[in-house]
Amino acid sequence: MNDRETARYDMFGRAATFGIDNSGDFAPGSKALGHFANIARIIKELDLAKAGQLGGGVTAHSVRIDGLRLDVRNIARTADAIDQDEPGFADHFPYPATGSQRDLITTADAYLKKLAPAVFPAVDTPAELAAKTALAAKFIDHELPADFVQNLMDDRAAIDGAKDEVESDDIEGVENTGAVGRLIREGMKEVNYLDAIMNNKYTRNPDKLRAWKSASHIARAAKREKPATNPTQPTS
Repeated sequence: MNDRETARYDMFGRAATFGIDNSGDFAPGSKALGHFANIARIIKELDLAKAGQLGGGVTAHSVRIDGLRLDVRNIARTADAIDQDEPGFADHFPYPATGSQRDLITTADAYLKKLAPAVFPAVDTPAELAAKTALAAKFIDHELPADFVQNLMDDRAAIDGAKDEVESDDIEGVENTGAVGRLIREGMKEVNYLDAIMNNKYTRNPDKLRAWKSASHIARAAKREKPATNPTQPTS
């Protein structure tokens, strides 16, 4: 929620509290109690909409990127070690060109092309599959896990899954942002009804009326201070 919406949300809370504290002043089934009940419902729905604006897909994507980065770093580091006795070996498993996610994923895909069994669009021949198995064995001999290729495949696939979650969260966030705006408008309508009722109800009870006006007041967002400017220096 933005500052304007937050100020109204806070006001709804104060108005709801006023209704609870003064519920005995109104007859059961009265319009006033109905409007206070609507305010309480709107607050709950706003809480849900606010939570929906903060999706978890971005965090999941970040965690999975870190996992893939670790896989790639371990393979590249091991290739560097093997290269000492097999010059040129590390050239087949370079580090990502930059630290970007795009280069990381491109590098992981290149590793998988050399290490993982091909299943689509073409299937490895027995000779190609044997060569990949022998290549993976070189890394396993240097204490990478026996299933390191499968781990790399899984972590790479998880990136695409997390990307879908992020996109889904983006859509859900937009929908919830729209819901927040709608609920704020509904809440203001309820408060407008209540304002008329409270002024009528408490016209001869200034203390209660002051309390309502305080509860229903919308605080203005603090203005940002302008940066100080140096006074113009006199010219000599």
